[in-house]
Amino acid sequence: MKFLLTTLLIASATAIDPLWEFPGDKNSKTSHDVKLVNDPVMGGQSNSDYKVVDDLLQWDGEVKIVPSLKAPGFANLVTSKSYMDKFPSAEGATHITLVMKTSTPDYQGFKVSVAANTINPQFKCHKADFFVTPDTPVDDAGYYHVQVPYTEFSNNWSSYTGEAIVKCVDDESVCPTEKDKKKIQQLGLWAEGAAGVFNVDLKGFYYETLTTSSSSSPSAPAAADGMIPLWTFDGENDHEIKLTNDPVMGGLSTSNYTVVDNKVEWNGSCEIVPSLKAPGFCNLESKKNFDKFPDATGATHITLLLASSTPDYEGFKFSFAANTFNPQFKSFKADFFFKDGVEDEETGFTKISIPFTEFSNNWSSYTGEAIVKCVDDESVCPKEKDKAKIQQLGLWTEGVEGDFNLEILGVYAETIASTAPVKAASCKVQSDLKFSITETSAEVGLPGGSVDESLSQAVCCDADFDAYPEPRNFYLDKQLFREISKSGVTTFYDSACGIPVFQAPVGRSFADFKSDTSSHGWPSFRGEEVLKENVVVGDDGLTIYSKCGTKLGTYETDDSGTRACIDLVCIAGNEQ
Repeated sequence: MKFLLTTLLIASATAIDPLWEFPGDKNSKTSHDVKLVNDPVMGGQSNSDYKVVDDLLQWDGEVKIVPSLKAPGFANLVTSKSYMDKFPSAEGATHITLVMKTSTPDYQGFKVSVAANTINPQFKCHKADFFVTPDTPVDDAGYYHVQVPYTEFSNNWSSYTGEAIVKCVDDESVCPTEKDKKKIQQLGLWAEGAAGVFNVDLKGFYYETLTTSSSSSPSAPAAADGMIPLWTFDGENDHEIKLTNDPVMGGLSTSNYTVVDNKVEWNGSCEIVPSLKAPGFCNLESKKNFDKFPDATGATHITLLLASSTPDYEGFKFSFAANTFNPQFKSFKADFFFKDGVEDEETGFTKISIPFTEFSNNWSSYTGEAIVKCVDDESVCPKEKDKAKIQQLGLWTEGVEGDFNLEILGVYAETIASTAPVKAASCKVQSDLKFSITETSAEVGLPGGSVDESLSQAVCCDADFDAYPEPRNFYLDKQLFREISKSGVTTFYDSACGIPVFQAPVGRSFADFKSDTSSHGWPSFRGEEVLKENVVVGDDGLTIYSKCGTKLGTYETDDSGTRACIDLVCIAGNEQ
């Protein structure tokens, strides 16, 4: 949420009245002594200092990582009397306004606090974030007027990060009351939860009553049934944006964004990092590491409404963080591709739905690609508790060099019923499969598998096991590459109906085919090796079936492009 004026909100002040200023006259009712606190415990190393010059408080410092916590500390500047200070009544006011300048407008850890009617002002004050952006109002003297609504303050916040644990919008018991506005006892500024150098030149704290009226900007398109808006740009589900362009290792990638007509336009170029000789990244995400989003429990997909003039760019990724203190590197991340999308009839944007089962929180910090996939190890998959506690969302261009463009209308959580082809009742695997495959019990190879069903029947024809492949490296047990020709092309047949579905190697060597399969753990086919006349893709854009309805595997993407990752038990049939 922005604590400032934008083109979507027109505010007019009826009055701006001082709470704390810095005049030389100590007898002034709005003059108060200053108390400075710099990371006093846990070995904190943050530092700051201040001085008052020409009725202006100048505060400079740096928030540093606390070694014992491996997290940013804080610096805090407050009025010095914890319990006994008196301020003018702000009863009826709608905003606390800071009149200030700063040489560090990009610093993301600024907060403001107001204590009232408490004997513990340090930890039971009401606190809120504030940000300085190009949209923040500026007066004739060049001072920013940062207007923070009282509805953004909460007195239930984390002592580690300063971020609200419970927001005022969610529970009015944590909001400032009119009684609190009337009996303010302490005011404060914080630099907290974000490492970096900061500067504030503060003219004063003020209170204002602002009236608002909506502009004529078009409203965001309504979400379809079953879609939960997580992040939109229409004033309803807004979150501040943070942009990161290859900050380390000499990265040269660049990008910028604008918010226009209820959508974000993001343009840039993912460039080679000279020291790594590999593509870098750009990242556009919600600014706060610990923001709150709607509960997505039970959803099956993250859905994006997007447009692009570079739909063939193959480095797009999406991430969400939940239940982690390290959202940058322990977020859940997945690739997405415009070719997998469909046109949304209501908005005209491309609708791309990413199954939660495609996300992994074990991915390479060099390429963004999963090191361990959800389909291979459920410990890296998002859990229902993660869907309930989403704290950050992000879009990435990563691991692929090139120019890119995205128009982002919104991010949603969605429950999509399975639309895979219905398996015919006659889908039954052959009894004499090739490659030394015998009827291993599904109980051995699949979670919840039955001793009464074979592995091949369960994987290829049983809808209850649609999400499960055969065990990794199963092909090794069957000595696949000893059984097929090293000098010719082998045709693989549907294990149920016996139609040809793949041929390999085609367009590459036997060694390449074997190496590709070895590196992934399942028979892997590329390009011309897929007999497209007999192979179809489910509406999820990932699951591969034969035209008989037999499930064969899934499409995956790696550094070499798109790969058909196939279960050997489903392509070991005899030609019919």
